[in-house]
Amino acid sequence: MNPDVELNACYRLAPGVTLRPERFGGLVYRYDNRRLYFLHSHQAVEFVNHLDGSRSLQEQLDDFLAAREMPKSAGETLLKTVARLEQLGILTHAA
Repeated sequence: MNPDVELNACYRLAPGVTLRPERFGGLVYRYDNRRLYFLHSHQAVEFVNHLDGSRSLQEQLDDFLAAREMPKSAGETLLKTVARLEQLGILTHAA
């Protein structure tokens, strides 16, 4: 698993961040610094949109993969995406 994320933590979009699905994947906008980011994966957009801070990252990931009958290996890519979005201040731990 990815050491850059806490699998037991509950993640959500940071305040002042919006995520909009697009044909190519999704657009992420941070209002505080007016930066625009691109996600080039529909699965990543859908996964991040479901991170509401109510359940652990591991629970969310397991449910997401099972519901879509995706292989466990796809989870590694999603975890890398979560780690990068956390570094950029797009995702945060729920309080």
